[in-house]
Amino acid sequence: MKRRELPAQTLRTIHAGRGFQSSVHLVDWNGSHAAVKDFSRLPPLFRLFIAPILVKREVKALRHLDGTRGIPRFFGQIDRLAFAIEYIEGRPLDTFKIGELAPEVFPRIAAAIEAMHARGVAHGDLKRRSNLLLTPDGEVFLIDFAAAIVARGPLSRKLMRAVADVDEKSLPRLKKFVAPELLTEEDQWKLENPTKLERWARKLLGR
Repeated sequence: MKRRELPAQTLRTIHAGRGFQSSVHLVDWNGSHAAVKDFSRLPPLFRLFIAPILVKREVKALRHLDGTRGIPRFFGQIDRLAFAIEYIEGRPLDTFKIGELAPEVFPRIAAAIEAMHARGVAHGDLKRRSNLLLTPDGEVFLIDFAAAIVARGPLSRKLMRAVADVDEKSLPRLKKFVAPELLTEEDQWKLENPTKLERWARKLLGR
């Protein structure tokens, strides 16, 4: 799809970007519903210098993960400021309150994260629970890969593994907020002990 075709194929705006946030549109993509992430309406300097880097990073991760269960299918890149993925009808996990998530959802979250890591990708922003969606039929999807690390060589593999350790704390954090009774001893240990990357970041920031 070309940029000039986008307005005619847009069904509705899911999220109107504000500040430095992208817009997300529901689009008819060759007969399928797609979510188009579009940075074209951001402030000029951000749009010129930062947005293309974010798009390139996210597209790289999505292409690498294409076909992985729990990850939306990658449909295509429109231009340097927009790309399309499979639209997932789901509810962000940050909207759930204590007791609202069924116990069987948590193993599905763990499986989605494990499948992503097995493909050599770490998400980098699963602390934000809005980046996990629960569909009406109980499937879990991970979204928003702008901070993702893809393991390609020795250094990126090492960084990917360090970020993956942080990803793996997202499930204990979620349990803490919505199902504290499901926390295991291993979960508690992860919550109480910072990863190597977290220790390094705290040292860097003087915390």
